[in-house]
Amino acid sequence: MQFSLTSILSTAVAAFTIFSAVQAAAIPAPVEIQKRAIRGINNYACKLTPTHPRPLLLVHGTTLTLDSWSTWAPLLIKEGYCVFGLTYGKYKDIPLLGGIAPIENNAQEVASFANQVLTRMNATQLDYIGHSQGGILGRYWIKYLDGAGKINRMIGVSPIQHGTTLSGITTFVSTLGILNPSQSLFDSVAPALYQMIVGSPFMQKLNAGGDTSPGVIHSNIATRYDEIVTPWETCYQDAPNVTNTLLQNLCLLALNEHITIINSKIALRWALNQLDPSTAKTANCLSGI
Repeated sequence: MQFSLTSILSTAVAAFTIFSAVQAAAIPAPVEIQKRAIRGINNYACKLTPTHPRPLLLVHGTTLTLDSWSTWAPLLIKEGYCVFGLTYGKYKDIPLLGGIAPIENNAQEVASFANQVLTRMNATQLDYIGHSQGGILGRYWIKYLDGAGKINRMIGVSPIQHGTTLSGITTFVSTLGILNPSQSLFDSVAPALYQMIVGSPFMQKLNAGGDTSPGVIHSNIATRYDEIVTPWETCYQDAPNVTNTLLQNLCLLALNEHITIINSKIALRWALNQLDPSTAKTANCLSGI
């Protein structure tokens, strides 16, 4: 069998792209992604109150799992929220990684879980915090599944609202004309990765008709040091009445990047302010929360 130089280069660069994408996604070391119980999460006996009248759903990012909320979830529960979450998007029995299956499938998993939460909690709406890919699954649920009217507040934490250039890697590969031929390699390992590239058919479908959904209060926080969702400004939604915030405008010294932003208590304080503006406290370098 003979191979052309173009096909060899295509395969090599595509493989490098996938490797870079997964490496850049900062997959935690095995010791870090061992299951850690989050006490109080998914507690259907939790009582909704006038102060916190809706369940709160946490949706993790690509290659991560529910355990990625081990910093935020306990603090949100302590604040009196009924907090729920799941690990979605396992693919082809690849161990430890969530969020890598086709995004449409991921959104359906989240939708099914959210509907279960609403039913069991006897609620008609929930509030939603999504990190990275998790920040757009609720939007897909609303627009293309059965989620219309079911989300009150949607908070994106470094959400991939408009796709990514992955620090310029996808732009470089596209310039060489070998981005599209590499899709089959993406699809064999983690289909969601290709779908999140800027300009992909999925991203075009997601944003068709506008960035926001009627009746939903949208907020987003980004970090200047995001190496996954690039440019970082693409975390924002372009629409009236959306709150778009840069972490470094809250604390110039915050060095959190795409993964560690969900460990930031500054970002958590900001998120709490979005959930309940009536109890807002200043989010800054001293936020503890």
